[in-house]
Order: sequence, then C-alpha cells, then structure tokens
Amino acid sequence: MLKKVFTVLVFSIAFTNLIYAQESVYQNNGSIKGQIFDAETRQPIYLSDVILFTRKDSTQVSGTATDKNGKFTLDNVNNGKYYLVVQYLGFEKKVFPNISITNSNNTLDLGKINLKPTSLSMQNVVVQGRRSAISYQTGKKVIDVSQMPSSMSGSAADVLQNVPSISVDINGTVSLRGSQNFQVLINGQPSVLSAQDALQQIPASSIKSIELITNPSAKYDASGTAGIINIVLKKNANLGMSGLANIMGGLNQKYGGNFIFQYKTSSISYNFGLDYNRRFYPGSSTQDKQFIVGNNTSYLNSDGNMTWGRTIYGVRGGVDFNLSEKDNLSLGGRVGNRSFLRNSTQNYQQWSVADPQKISYLDNTHHNHYGGFYDLNANYRHTFGPAGNLLTGEFFFRHRSSNESSVSDGTQNSSQINGTETTELGPESELRGKLDYVLPLSGRKKFSAGMEYFTRLRKDINKLSLYDSTSNVYQFKPTYSHTNDFNRTRFAAYSIFADHWDSLGVQIGVRTEYTYQMVKMVGAGKRFSLSRWDFFPSIHSSYNFGDGTQIMAGYSRRIRRPDGGDLEPFYSWYDAHSVRIGNPNLQPEFIDSYEVGFQTFIGKATFSNDFYYRFTHNKMQDINSVYAPNVSLRSIANVGSDYSLGSEAMIMFNPLKFWEFNLMGDVYDYRIKGAINNQSFSRQSFDWSLKNNSTFTITPSTSIQVDTRYHSPSVNAQGRWGGYFITDLAAKQDFMQKSLSIILQIHDLFQTGRREFTSQGVDFYNYNYFTRQAPIVMINIKYNFNDFKKKR
Repeated sequence: MLKKVFTVLVFSIAFTNLIYAQESVYQNNGSIKGQIFDAETRQPIYLSDVILFTRKDSTQVSGTATDKNGKFTLDNVNNGKYYLVVQYLGFEKKVFPNISITNSNNTLDLGKINLKPTSLSMQNVVVQGRRSAISYQTGKKVIDVSQMPSSMSGSAADVLQNVPSISVDINGTVSLRGSQNFQVLINGQPSVLSAQDALQQIPASSIKSIELITNPSAKYDASGTAGIINIVLKKNANLGMSGLANIMGGLNQKYGGNFIFQYKTSSISYNFGLDYNRRFYPGSSTQDKQFIVGNNTSYLNSDGNMTWGRTIYGVRGGVDFNLSEKDNLSLGGRVGNRSFLRNSTQNYQQWSVADPQKISYLDNTHHNHYGGFYDLNANYRHTFGPAGNLLTGEFFFRHRSSNESSVSDGTQNSSQINGTETTELGPESELRGKLDYVLPLSGRKKFSAGMEYFTRLRKDINKLSLYDSTSNVYQFKPTYSHTNDFNRTRFAAYSIFADHWDSLGVQIGVRTEYTYQMVKMVGAGKRFSLSRWDFFPSIHSSYNFGDGTQIMAGYSRRIRRPDGGDLEPFYSWYDAHSVRIGNPNLQPEFIDSYEVGFQTFIGKATFSNDFYYRFTHNKMQDINSVYAPNVSLRSIANVGSDYSLGSEAMIMFNPLKFWEFNLMGDVYDYRIKGAINNQSFSRQSFDWSLKNNSTFTITPSTSIQVDTRYHSPSVNAQGRWGGYFITDLAAKQDFMQKSLSIILQIHDLFQTGRREFTSQGVDFYNYNYFTRQAPIVMINIKYNFNDFKKKR
C-alpha cells in the first residue's frame, strides 16, 4: 500500500515524465485488431470480451474489451500460434482457432466480426443486487439515474443533488465545484436552453445517465470554466416498439409527466417524446438593506411570502438511418415553451437618519421569464479505410424567445402609491456546424482533428413605465427604454493525439478559437466590438496498476464569455428597488484547471479521491452598489483572480447485504482577490460539503433510499453565503416484473433548507434570508412496455 501511495504522489507531481520513460522501453511487437457488431442490428457492441490463448496449453496471454465503436486492439503479441475468443453476454461465442504471428506477418486485422444473439431462458431465475449509482470512467464520472429513486419524479437538477462535485441550493441552482459557469450537453449536443434552465427542464425519468466532465479535452467547446454536464437520454436497444410513461404529482401545484416512444428496425429508428412539468414552491423571505448617499443613511426592510416556480412543456422527435454498415444519419428536433414565475407580497418599512419617521407599505411583485423555443439538429457518421477512419459532421440550429416582464406596485391603506412595469423582449438565434475526423494509427495510437463554426444573434428590447399617482396610470419612460443588438461569431479548430503503452495511456490536444463580437445600441450610435484569438491546450493521462487501482491526471484551459445581458451599456429596472447595467468592455474569464485522481478497492469497498487546483484570470463578478436612496444597482466587472485548491473523495460499499452506502466529501480552500471601484480586496473561505446516499433493499421489489447533504458557508467578492443541510427520503415499490414502479419522495424531510446571504460595500449593506415550505411530498408512477432496455 505504501508503494501505491508513493507512486500516486510522484505521478501527481510529474506524470508527464512517465510518458517518456514508458516510451523509451516500448518494444514494437505483433498486434491483432478487429471490430465487433450485433449480427441483427448491425450496431457495434461495447465492452465485448476479446481473449487470446496459446494453442499449445491454452494459457491466456492477452485480453481486452471493445470500445464504444466495437473496436479492439491487442498489442505486444509475441511470435507464436494462438486462438482468439470473442464473447458477450446474450450472444454466441466466436472462436478464431488459427492465429499466427510471425516476423513477416506481425499485424493481423480480423475485420468485422458479427455475433449472433442467443435466447436465454430466465424462468425461475431471480437476479438480486443493485448497480452503484456512480461510476468512474476515463475523464468523467457517470451517474446511473435508475439507481436514484429519491429524485425520480424531479428534474436533472434533482438528480445532481446527491452526486460528487455538484451542489444544488433550495432554488435548484446548480454549481459544479463552486461555479455556475458550465456547459450542458444533451446526448453530446448543445442544449437549446441555458445551462440552469436545461437542468430544471429535463425530467429525471427520461434520463439514462449523467456524465460529469470536469476537465474536458481540446475536442470540446472551450466555453464553461467549470466543465461539462452531458445528459444521456434513454433509448431502447430492442427492435420493434417500446415506450416509457411517467406521471407525477405533489402538493402546492407540483405535477407533470412525460412519455417516450420508440420504434426500431435494423435499418431505421424513430423516437418521439412529450413532457410537461409544473413545479411551484411557496416560501418566505426577509431583507434588511442600508443605503449610504452623501451624509445620509436610509434603511429598507421587508418580510413576507413568495411563490416561485416554473412550467415547462415540449415535444421532441428524431429518426436514425443506418444507410449502410459504414454510414449513419440522425435527424432530430425539439419545440416547447417555458415560464418561470416569481410572485411576492412584502411588507416594507423605510426610513433614514435624516427622516427617522418610518413609512410602511405593501408591495406586490409579479415577475415572469417566458418564451418559446425550438431546435433542429443533424448528425452524419461515415467509417472508411482499412483502419476504420471516422468522419463525423454535425449541424445544430436553435431559436428561443427570452422574454421578461415585471410589475411591482406599492400600496398604502389600500391605495397605490408607486409602481414600476418593465418588459424585455429577447429573440435569439444560434447556428453551429462541426466536422470531426479520427485517424487510427499503428498499435493503439489515434489522431483526431476537427473544426467548428458558431454564430449567435440576439436583440433585446427594454421598456420601462412608472406609476403616476396623479393620473393613476403607468407612464412610458423613453429615457430608460432601449434596443440592443448582440452578435458573436466564433471559429474553432483542434487536434488531439492519443496513445497507450501497456498500463499507461496519454492524450495531448490543443484547440484554438477566434471570436468576433459586436454590441450595438440601436438609435444611440454606440458600438462596442471585440476580435481575438485564444488557445486552449489539454493533456490527460492514466495508469492502471492491474488490481483495480488506477490513477488519472489532466490539465485543461477553459473560457467564460460574457452573456449578451452582461454587455448591455444602459440602465434597466428590475423592480422598484433594483436597477442593473451591463459592461460592454467586459473581458472573458479564463481558468487553468489541474486534476489528479486515484481509484482503488479497499476490501469490497470502492474508494476514489480527486485532487484539483483551479486558477481563474479576469474573474467576472456581479457588483452591488447604490443607485439612489432605497434603490440598489447591480453591475458586472472583471475584479481580479480567484483560486480553489481542494480534494474530493468518495467511498462506496455494502456494510450489510441489504444496505448500500455511498459517502462523498469535498474540501477546498477558496481565495479571491482584486479590486472593486479601484479599492483592493482579498477574501478567503474554507469550504466543505458532505453527502451520503444510503439504499436499503427490503425485498427484490421494495427499496428505501435516504439522502443527506451539507454545504458549509462560502464567500465571493462582496458577500458571504450561509451553509445549509437537507435530508431527502424515498420509497420504491415495483410491480409486474418491474414494468410498473411507484415511488414516494419526501424532500427536505426536517425542514432545514434555507438560503442566507450577506453582502456589503462602502455605500451599502444587504442581508437576505429565505426558506421554502417543507417537507415537499411527491409521488411518481412509471410504466414501461417492451422494457425500454436491453433484454439480452
């Protein structure tokens, strides 16, 4: 064990040196390769076993498993006579009895190998046990959503509450290692919605797995400093018709459902889906604010009730064509609508040092963020050449309306005394085209390259009206009403080289992106442009000790570009007490991310530990200040740099036969320093979180899951977030050989969920505290036909 620990430490400091050391002793011997397919569906078979034996005494000399394309390669095969066995559960085993490796013929390509499915009699067979909900694959963590009943009636954000690297507050806001700047993909494609909206919108019951990629390679779009969350939706591998239906409901306007249908033949596959989700959360809030203007300090306190939530519905569909054994074409699309509401009734009190007489009034605010959306996508794959070269082309177009409206009115003695009415119309279109090429080289070497084009157009039309107590009507204010055009075009190219030497694998890549950006105030003659090239290197490596112990290391550079609203160079009102302004001179934020991971087995327990260091340049931060007495101003600026140095650990084991126990912890030192309004600052916090998932299998068809999570307080440039602790409970009962499932969920069982934030600057102080009504009780009923999964 000491030897392993020592090796891990050396690897984490200088893992690149191992690459050269291994290369110097590498001997070029014989190799055997091929590609394995399902004889019926003509689809490649992932993780098929390929085992090589000597003909003399049947001693196993080598073995491997196929990749996602069904390909395998056995390297370093000495001269001799062998036989090869190819097998996969549910298929007939195939044996190649005469394999010979000689000096003159040391490379053998078996080409395409078709395995025939077999029928397995499952009568009187009962399979007990559960897969772990979280597994580690090279460069990513994979969450099996079917093993998390506590979030089955929720969304993707609910699933992420109990996985490593992720934190989710009571509003459902997702953070990846402390950052909300990440990219969301759906089946590897960009989401039509924003990252947060997409995670709230996708039903957990339609998700097969979620992949967390905290250190993406140069192949991926460099946007999203924290990394990538890829949502893999369910699909059925069976031929014929299959489907999955869910309905769910709970207290306080929480209900919804979704339906997935698929019909598949050997040459074509159709899929269709519907979803509707309505989730609202009643709660209460308290705010204490101070505003310093000149020699006077004014105070604004409020408390009251609010209800916030969302309604989302949509339709998606697609068709996959197997044009030939070498060509595949996929077409798909989605259309839908969304509405995010927040209604509040607050009792306000305001006074000042100059005028200590307290004024009390009632404020009602109705805020709605709404709009329709649609996207179209196409994907073409072509395999060619003796080495299995792969050419992939992707096309993606999306359009969405990102509209906002807010009405706020203050009443005193049942008479309206003030009010604001704001609207923002934001139509947005995005076009993306991508071309990728993979060239297999000798042995297990592989070269990849690609290019990508991206353009985004957005128009924001802002309008403000203020209540006139004399005429009792809202009057339009052209001074605070603007139209803004935003255009961003980007071109990218990348290349990656990967190789594998025995137990050591390495991947090195570089990506370059050119960005042109234009912000224009229509009618005001103001233009702000940006043109720049950026480079994003990446390196990933892994070493397998052969006994289940593996270490991984990686580095990547990422970017966060300002959103269109961050660049708007004018004041816009959110409500009667809040104004915001963008910053057209805002520079993009860059992050250098280093990571070393270690995974092993301790008895029957799986243990993993990741060490990471993240350094952010040009840190973009929301800045609060005072616009006028009792009115706060929110802006955004590059404030400096921040640093995160931490460790993330997870252990999974079964203390008892019926009890699966997963414990996850994250500890990191966070520091941010720079300058705000020409005044230097430096802040630091020691952040930590702890999560536990316990699943108790009562019978083969009955299980109970208990999830607990805690997150410590944390800081940013101007404020401090309070910690929180939440417990969730779920019970699942299966019927009809697991075709029908009923799941009861109770979120925030002990009513401990809350959100607390304190911020202050030279001219303001702000304290916010709010909670939601708990516990939240939901019930989910799920039914599938034709199993909607592999039967083999």
